Amino acid sequence: MTRKLSLDAIAVGAIALGNWALLFQNHTIVQVDHDAPLWQLFPGLWGAAWMLACGLLAATYPLRDLRLGQRFTRRDRVIHLAAIVLVFVIVPTIAAIVLRATGKPYTYVQDGGIMVEAAARKLLQGLDPYAVDYLDTPLFYWPMANNPALYHFTYFPLLFLVALPLVKVFDALHLFFDIRYLYLPAYVATLVLLPLVIPASADRARTFAYRVSLVAVVALDPQLFPFVAEGRNDFFILAFFVAGVALLMRERRTLGVLMFALAASAKLHASLFLPFLVAYLAFRERGRSPREVLTRLARAGWAGVAVMLAVFVPFIAWAPGAFWSDIVSYNTGGAAWSYPISGMGFSALLSSIGLIAYPQEDFPFWAFELLAAIPLAVWALRRLRRDPSVAELLLGSSITLLAFLYFGRYFQGNYLGYIAAVAAPVPFLRPDLVRALAAAVRRVRRRPLRSVPVATVASADGSAGEGD
Repeated sequence: MTRKLSLDAIAVGAIALGNWALLFQNHTIVQVDHDAPLWQLFPGLWGAAWMLACGLLAATYPLRDLRLGQRFTRRDRVIHLAAIVLVFVIVPTIAAIVLRATGKPYTYVQDGGIMVEAAARKLLQGLDPYAVDYLDTPLFYWPMANNPALYHFTYFPLLFLVALPLVKVFDALHLFFDIRYLYLPAYVATLVLLPLVIPASADRARTFAYRVSLVAVVALDPQLFPFVAEGRNDFFILAFFVAGVALLMRERRTLGVLMFALAASAKLHASLFLPFLVAYLAFRERGRSPREVLTRLARAGWAGVAVMLAVFVPFIAWAPGAFWSDIVSYNTGGAAWSYPISGMGFSALLSSIGLIAYPQEDFPFWAFELLAAIPLAVWALRRLRRDPSVAELLLGSSITLLAFLYFGRYFQGNYLGYIAAVAAPVPFLRPDLVRALAAAVRRVRRRPLRSVPVATVASADGSAGEGD
């Protein structure tokens, strides 16, 4: 008798085995003075042993499902997935923390993590993190020549505000502090909260399979999980975001909006979700008077608004010019030393064809961001108005965010990973929606191209060349 793999076995096996293959060379993080594969965090044969453990755990989940069927119990499946997460993500993260703590403070960590730690210490000294440079911090020795982050703190205030109490305690006790003491628990919290996003149904087996599959997709997101070991902050944001989604689905609006506000107080990516959230809440009040809608929106949003005012207003008032320079000008190209054009997006394409001469060049990427994002936002909001569901909210906001970030000055791999994590619940919440979108894409691909006369093409090329 031939047994078919369950949905969760297909999801866990495919993504874990795929990532195991990428571990050999592609999944790299910053180590001493260059990026290197994760297995090189472990000395000697320990690297090979770690790789073997990753491969065995990845392969045996679908094999156990195929061989044991229902005897591979739900508890067994959760434990097995937890073991995969432990070995793939948590063990190398702890290894990187230990190597940094026993070596140099600017090794085995991404520069963004060093920035947050240093910003907390600047604030403890009574200095505005947005108005100072970081030449006297370990960031100065981080392996990047002429790092512009030495002169700009690009993140929103909540990151260093949350870190501040721990930094103060650890420094007072002369203990080594690493920002991953916050980020690693946030990663685990995100995975614990994710099953709450999938509502229970009469088909308990399908609900369980959906929940395990969703956790696997986000936990082993190939553009996210390697960066947990490196100390990037994506899962710190996602922990609040996922909590907000789970609360929203249970009609706990005030707490849900508060979670989204906390995420938005830490990073720009999450703040771009807020207009869609307001629209979602308003569209859910269809049939009420405008006054009633505003009252209910105020009731849902007061705590979130209060938190964001408390987080942002002190630093904007403290040095508005410095705040604007670090948060806006630095990221858009208007600062004296802006963030370098880099990554895998539209800016990289322009650089490859020679339209961008050097990484620090000023270029109106904002215009392309708006041209791409605004039509998609309008389309998404129209869909959300017709169907004010969480699935539409996540799908529309993630597609708009993708367009906005892709056409920006830089588009890093973990940005794509974050967007994929935000959109990950959609196929499990609305499989019909995904099928409809796939059918629409197929229709567009099959549509025949209209033939264009050669003379017209030549004329168009010539006109474009003269205009340029």
